[in-house]
Amino acid sequence: MESKNYTVFTKAGEKNIVYLEGVNKNGTVNADEPNHFNDLRLVFGFNSLDEPEILGAWEATTEPGYYYTDNPMNPNGAARIAFGQYKAWQVGIHGNSEPHEALIQVGLVNVHRDYNRDMIRTGDAIDKGFFGINQHHGYDHPVNDIYTASAGCLVGRTRREHENFMRIIKQDVRYLKSREFIFTTTILDGGKI
Repeated sequence: MESKNYTVFTKAGEKNIVYLEGVNKNGTVNADEPNHFNDLRLVFGFNSLDEPEILGAWEATTEPGYYYTDNPMNPNGAARIAFGQYKAWQVGIHGNSEPHEALIQVGLVNVHRDYNRDMIRTGDAIDKGFFGINQHHGYDHPVNDIYTASAGCLVGRTRREHENFMRIIKQDVRYLKSREFIFTTTILDGGKI
């Protein structure tokens, strides 16, 4: 994050949200197969010695699965969030069939539009805007089938782990001070770390 000049929140009680694409829960790089929960959602902060410590690590996806790649909500293709750092999310409610607490997009993000449906970003057009790229749970779908859990959102695989994620980030001192706090999230290519 520092090498890319991204903001790292180091004050006591501040939380950093990071997604590492193509990284297993134990920190090893994987093949980043399509339609799999094979990305890592992390929250870290700094302890009293000013040392970083991981507060939570969970299975996730930063990409849509086969369903929304083949049936995109946008005629220009499914959204695949561009690597980078965005200050763009507030605590809110996600979903219609199973509403649950999540981080809801309130700021601009960049996405690649997978018009050719090849499930990779390379060569895809960039679209900037408000697309409902939320951070929610994946309805306990199996590791090898994202199914309808993501149309481009940042999704933790299980309900229980997502609840833990929300509990941790809501302990951020900035959120405790103002429920309108906007969270920053960083999405990195795990294969380049």
